[in-house]
Amino acid sequence: MSEVPSRPLPTVRVVRGPDPATGWALSTRSPEKGGTLRGRPAEARSTVVDGRPAVEVEVDATAPRPGWSGAVDIGIGYRRAGAAVARHLRDAGRSGEISVRAPGAVPVDRVGDLVLGYLLGARGQDVFAADPVPVAPDLVVRVPPGSGEDDDDEVGVRAAVAAAEQAARATALARDLAGAPADLKTPEWLVSRMSGVLTAAGMRTRVLAGDDLVDGGFGGVLAVGGGSAATPRVLVARRPGPGPRVLLVGKGITFDTGGISVKPAEGMHLMRTDMAGSAAVVAAAAAYCADTDGPYAALDVTVVVPSAENMLSGSAYRPGDVVTHVGGTTSEVTNTDAEGRMVLADALAHGIVECDPDVVVDVATLTGAMKVALGMRTGAVMATDDDLADRVSAAGAAAGERWWRLPLPDDLRRAVDSGVADRRQAPPGPGAITAALFLEGFVDGRPWAHLDIAGPARSPEEIDEVGPVATGFATRTLVGLLRDLVDRPRR
Repeated sequence: MSEVPSRPLPTVRVVRGPDPATGWALSTRSPEKGGTLRGRPAEARSTVVDGRPAVEVEVDATAPRPGWSGAVDIGIGYRRAGAAVARHLRDAGRSGEISVRAPGAVPVDRVGDLVLGYLLGARGQDVFAADPVPVAPDLVVRVPPGSGEDDDDEVGVRAAVAAAEQAARATALARDLAGAPADLKTPEWLVSRMSGVLTAAGMRTRVLAGDDLVDGGFGGVLAVGGGSAATPRVLVARRPGPGPRVLLVGKGITFDTGGISVKPAEGMHLMRTDMAGSAAVVAAAAAYCADTDGPYAALDVTVVVPSAENMLSGSAYRPGDVVTHVGGTTSEVTNTDAEGRMVLADALAHGIVECDPDVVVDVATLTGAMKVALGMRTGAVMATDDDLADRVSAAGAAAGERWWRLPLPDDLRRAVDSGVADRRQAPPGPGAITAALFLEGFVDGRPWAHLDIAGPARSPEEIDEVGPVATGFATRTLVGLLRDLVDRPRR
């Protein structure tokens, strides 16, 4: 199996000792009045400090306003600074290492944020370019001499850098998967690469296709994928454990034309990223399950990725069709561009039978309505369990990913009723909420959170630590959520 096409990340070393007399150093300064920092290259500048070449970057360490649950992203200022430095060096074509002192230029408790921003801002997504832009140079974090081998600063810095590197690698993997072009990324290609990633992380994987999907009752997956010459697949992966059972489901639509309910041409090229939810789920599960030491190994993790290509053809599914999902529930199709919920319904129902989960989380670029409501930087949380929703928000704030909770009101539940089937696939009304209410019928009453990332999964520009096109959003939140379920067991 070939690797996922990618660009390398810089390496980061932690070194104990004084600054060298030569080489580039990083220094910080307060932001200019009236300016708005966004991690852009112009927020850093090459200069000379104490006779030594340096990159000076503006840092605003002010914490933003709390989110709906009170969670605060206190690291955003240093992530922005790290990204700005990396982009400045990348665009200037600098080579050779750059060093930063911690404590010194950056506090010990924020060094992880700076490193994460630096790594994620260090490369673009020009993976397929013949002459890609060079990646930013390697980073050295220098810890001044302390009291001995067990100096607390060095221990803290090494732990923060290691965590930032893991988070950056997971985010980069999700970006690379989502950014791959659809002529390469068929459902078969996608689940094959994902299976390899999860197997390497210690999960047991299998891929369902053809008769396995028919026999398993995957009517939604087969309907959506029926219009494409690239046949659908479903990836199932599990790492058993004695602890709580968690089911993660990610939408894996490798390209979405909208089907017969066809999308406008403008922006359709970005539909290669319509499997960003599955990329986040797989990257997070791989990062989490690769940690086989300590209490985190106890969590029982299952991943299900339904993957299909939603195309127009004589065999495409139609508005008005009635589709039977895993478990026998039927859906009346009213819009073939609401294909994500069709495949997720199958995956949720199958995953619940597969692992009898205590917690269910699905992630999807599901609705344009979510993007209209919350914009391009905030994900939507819809949950049947208050504790689970709060945990998502807290994990996101710690990881630098912003979430806002939307309701699942009782008065809208009748919207998904159908006169000809069990459920109506795409009713009128507030689209992000009615999509979640449709999916609620497939989670068997389990504690469930639905994460709609239609806005923040993509970006039109480099902003903060986010790259253009695919952002990898939700990956770091999921890793934090899985760890939190172990650190603070649910009652």
